[in-house]
Amino acid sequence: MDGIKKETKSLPRILLVENDKPSVDVTKYFLKEICLIDIADNGSAALELSRQNQYPLILMDINLGSGLSGLEAAKQIRNIKGYENTAIVALTAYASPNDKNIFLASGLTHYLAKPFNKASITNLVMSILDNEFDTQ
Repeated sequence: MDGIKKETKSLPRILLVENDKPSVDVTKYFLKEICLIDIADNGSAALELSRQNQYPLILMDINLGSGLSGLEAAKQIRNIKGYENTAIVALTAYASPNDKNIFLASGLTHYLAKPFNKASITNLVMSILDNEFDTQ
C-alpha cells in the first residue's frame, strides 16, 4: 500500500433494549456506521448486559412485553455503578407530550418517538456519543 496506513477507528459499543425484531433490524441498519450494538430483548437481559459491560449510551424501548418495562429497567440500571449519569434514550411508540415528560422525569435523559427516521436517530446518537467522549 505504498507505506500508507489506513487508520481504523474503533466504534463505541452501545446497548439497544428492544423486543421487536423489525425495530432492532432498522435501528442496527441506521446506526451501523456509528456504533456497535449489543441487543437485549427484555429488561432482565438489559440489566445483565449492563452489569457485564460499561455502555456510554443505552437505547431503551419502554414497552418490552412481559417482565420489566423499559422504565423499570432504566431505574434499576441507574443503580449499577457507573450508570448514574449514562445517557438512556426512550425509543418508544408512546408519543404524547405527557408520555415524554413522564419518561424524562423518570430518569431517562432523552426521548425519540417511533417511528423515527435515520437522520433523527443518527443525529441524536452522534451528539450523545460525541459529548460522552469529549468529556473523557
